Amino acid sequence: MKKIMFITNRLPFPNTDGRKNMLLQYIRQMKEIYPDSELVNLSFVDDTRYLKDRPAEIDRLVCLELPGLAEKLFNVAVYSMLLRKWPLQVAVYYSRKTHRKIREIVKEERPEFILYDMVRVAEYVADEQGRKVLSYDDLLSLRYRRQLEWFQYIPSVFGGFTGKLPGSIKRFADLKFIQRWLIDFESRLLDKYEKKVASQFHHLIFTSPAEAQSFRSVTRHESCYGIPMKFEPEQRRDRGPRRYDRNKLVFVGKMDIPHNSSAVAYFCERIWPVIKAKAPKATFYIVGKNPTPEVLRLQERYPGVIVTGEVDDVKRVVGDAALMIAPMLFGTGIKTKIVEAMSWGVPVVTNRIGIEGIDANHGEDLFVCDTDEEVVQNVLLLLNNEEINEKVSRNSVRYVASNFSSSATRKSMELILS
Repeated sequence: MKKIMFITNRLPFPNTDGRKNMLLQYIRQMKEIYPDSELVNLSFVDDTRYLKDRPAEIDRLVCLELPGLAEKLFNVAVYSMLLRKWPLQVAVYYSRKTHRKIREIVKEERPEFILYDMVRVAEYVADEQGRKVLSYDDLLSLRYRRQLEWFQYIPSVFGGFTGKLPGSIKRFADLKFIQRWLIDFESRLLDKYEKKVASQFHHLIFTSPAEAQSFRSVTRHESCYGIPMKFEPEQRRDRGPRRYDRNKLVFVGKMDIPHNSSAVAYFCERIWPVIKAKAPKATFYIVGKNPTPEVLRLQERYPGVIVTGEVDDVKRVVGDAALMIAPMLFGTGIKTKIVEAMSWGVPVVTNRIGIEGIDANHGEDLFVCDTDEEVVQNVLLLLNNEEINEKVSRNSVRYVASNFSSSATRKSMELILS
């Protein structure tokens, strides 16, 4: 019986955000490929409430401890600031005690495969046993560099990660001029670190095949794969047109993440007032957990904006919308929120950043806009033209079925495990 180990920087369940969905997909695909395997998850716990939601595919769960305040400060001061060796997010996740614990478990369990979730846990690599896989998610160094161009729309450049910083550093990091310096500093450390640690792993995984190919050319790593999130859209066939609220727009995402919070802030400030003036009944729903104070204030400042926070059933809340808006100012990899909305038949209006890694056709499968004026034009088109809304809805479902099905995304995982 094969033994597979996952070392994750958060619980890979429940399906409350895109990264957890991606990790659950890896887990379930590995179990499908090796049904008799035993899967052990060593995980830091982002929320103890989620422990009860452990899926059946995870045979055993071991909770890991983050470093204490003194060790975090030491790591940041020495390994990040002085030696310029670790990015900040590696420094605040690394605990020597936890590393010893992981080594002991790996030595005892002797897994055939160990998957490490993002570079922030790469320092926990155990050399004793197993083929090692590092899942980058996407290139954080590139994402951070892009953030600097849209700094005025970002409440906190590190998003939910700031909660892991020591209190004294967090207060310091809340200052805008310090944030700009820190994000530039972190992106430089990440760029060097992402490339350096690649050689310690047998396989590298990205969510975007295009990003995987680019990284492969830079590092010359022989096993670098893009495994996007899988979706199995339900084809409507002859059940008639989709029923939707003709006045409802949505945005979906974890709302303490900078690329999400900045997108809705920009949209509300620059685009929403124009749409609202031309479509007075329109309502814009911002759907996602952990909305920042800045995001919550958007519903006070702009009529027709509703911030829902975390919802029990995202598909239920989003599925009846006339369209999803995704005006991404920066980001990397495939924006799974866009593919997910398309899989539900919800037409999407996005831009060049949003479409990265998604080879869909503008005007047929979704709308890709280069200017704010184009966003307004296409939003109003989807709100007012039922025929075009229905055409894009059906085309988007077909596109996802052809490009993001289980069979299309599983091939690379089979190669890694073979």
